[in-house]
Amino acid sequence: MGVKWLFMTMFSVLFHPEAFWKEQGERREGVNAMKDYAAPVIAIVQLVKLPLVGVPKPAMILAIVSFIVDVAVLYLLSGAIASVAGRDRNTSLQDDVLSMLCYSLTPIWLAEPFYFAGIWRWLFLAAALLHAFLILKPGLQATLDREVPQIDALTGKTAMLTFAATLASFMAMTGLIRIFTSL
Repeated sequence: MGVKWLFMTMFSVLFHPEAFWKEQGERREGVNAMKDYAAPVIAIVQLVKLPLVGVPKPAMILAIVSFIVDVAVLYLLSGAIASVAGRDRNTSLQDDVLSMLCYSLTPIWLAEPFYFAGIWRWLFLAAALLHAFLILKPGLQATLDREVPQIDALTGKTAMLTFAATLASFMAMTGLIRIFTSL
């Protein structure tokens, strides 16, 4: 998977989520969503944030810690949603949830450079969350519809878990930004 594929996928996820999920449902093999999509997107966002800190050493530390926080939130959220979705803990359900979240959290990751925007960061977070929910709902239906019978109930629970995890991540990131920009 190259850079062109990454940016085309990002564009498709952000602007045509229903078509993306329909296409993703047809060709699921061959793409590791975490390795091929989520990790590079998170890394690109961290590189964009480097000049915003200003001092090289704290900027690099902030980028590394932010990358770890984003990946940890992704895995914790996927585990929580998989446990809510099904009690049997089968591997395919966990992989489907992780794959769905890797694409659905794209707006939240892309909004991270705007966390430096003072009081406006809350507006960027709210817009990113709303957009993530618009991507998440068809993603849940496309990936988990055949595995989870009560998909509508799961959608609400997933939205609440995503909101809580994103808010916790946001608060951690803004704290880290304040620490590393004051050094």
